[in-house]
Amino acid sequence: MKISLISFWWRTAWTFLAALPEPQVRWATRVLWGFLAVLLFTIVAVDPMGRSATREYRNASTRWWQGTESLYKGKNKFLYLPQAAIIYTPFNLLPRRLGEPLWRMACLATLAASLWAAARLIAPKKAQAVFLVTTLLMLPSSLASARNGQVNLPLAGLYLLTAVMLARNRWHPAAILLALALALKPISIVPILLCGVLYPRLLLPLALWLSVMLGSAFLHPDPQFVLGQYEAFFQKLTNSAAKPTGHSWCDFSGMLKTFGLPLSDTVSFLIRTGAAALTLGVCLFAKRIRDPTSQVLTIMLFAVSYLMLFNPRTETNSYIILGVWIGLLGAYEGLVRKNFKTAALWVIFALILGTENYGWPIFPLTNLWLKALVTLALAVWLSWRVIRTSGGEAVIFLPPSPPESNSGR
Repeated sequence: MKISLISFWWRTAWTFLAALPEPQVRWATRVLWGFLAVLLFTIVAVDPMGRSATREYRNASTRWWQGTESLYKGKNKFLYLPQAAIIYTPFNLLPRRLGEPLWRMACLATLAASLWAAARLIAPKKAQAVFLVTTLLMLPSSLASARNGQVNLPLAGLYLLTAVMLARNRWHPAAILLALALALKPISIVPILLCGVLYPRLLLPLALWLSVMLGSAFLHPDPQFVLGQYEAFFQKLTNSAAKPTGHSWCDFSGMLKTFGLPLSDTVSFLIRTGAAALTLGVCLFAKRIRDPTSQVLTIMLFAVSYLMLFNPRTETNSYIILGVWIGLLGAYEGLVRKNFKTAALWVIFALILGTENYGWPIFPLTNLWLKALVTLALAVWLSWRVIRTSGGEAVIFLPPSPPESNSGR
């Protein structure tokens, strides 16, 4: 009886959301995003450097324009291209109580724009409702990165916007977005290589805009300093950045270490390399999907899942990059396909991606393994779906079911 009652209210909630008039949904969405922006701006303005990940961005930006000290001092610290320091420059020039909140606003705006663009792509008739529900579902996985000012939020947005551009055959905008993503974080080489191989028409725009992005560093008045920083970046990327120590990473290696199965650097590298080859192979299967939207969203979801599982520096907060996809899938299944059981699974997944917000005992008991485990399950399930589909049918973001097929749900 209780299960039937829960099922009834679950179906009722989705039906209510789907039936809301568009003006009301638009108003609710604006209120939600406005509240998030005001709350985040206020919290950061009061304590700009509290729980902040931007200290290294600030230091790197200052050192870059002074041109006397390397951006890459220390074992870890700044692990990005010099362009990341350049991008952060306007926020570094402002007083901290203004620059730090505005950086968060820029990150939040990128994410919001990407969610709106994706909602319009996958559900043009219900874009407002999908945008609202996706926002609610991605909140658990986004809060920590939003507060800390990490680039995970804009990265999530840029990857999603890239998928939207590719689905619309807009090659130059897609290449610009990928170049910007690489400027923000080197892990973006994964979707760049994957998309470059699978979409040959993207290659020339990618070559152009990556060259522009990398060449932008020579706006610095000292070319020798720039060359030295590129060399220092490469050395750090291939040494300390590729071999992090400790037990604080939320990838497959961190998951195994939590279970008492630590891996050597060599074994870990071989697994990551093998996983990259398998990801490319499965994505070649995904290229058979006839619907361009489902095809590119499937491929980019594989890229994002790979980053979560096999980037050696995946943090608990990094999963917002996956969280936007899970939120879209949940909203689409509940509002467009009216597949309420499947929507429930995506909602549970979205909640799992926010475990760091739930405190004791949930976070201590699930830290560093649960997110990686469910992401691995997602990758295996999606791979199975893609490989077993031989007729080019979509495997995610499927067309709505006929009305009569929903009667038993």
